[in-house]
Amino acid sequence: MIPGLVYYTDTHKFFDKHYEEIEDLRYEYEQDFGEPLKANGDLKNWFAWFGYEETARKLAEELEIEI
Repeated sequence: MIPGLVYYTDTHKFFDKHYEEIEDLRYEYEQDFGEPLKANGDLKNWFAWFGYEETARKLAEELEIEI
């Protein structure tokens, strides 16, 4: 479904390219829920997927798509 985020090399590039945006999403998420995210495993991979999924969730919310 997401051909650009299949391998760790892909997710690491995505993380490096979008680091600032991912950090903004992380900060906003932690402020909304009042606790830090608990990432595990390969951190670049984890945060790349967090950034992708959180952005998709926000877009769906804006478009009023039920997920």
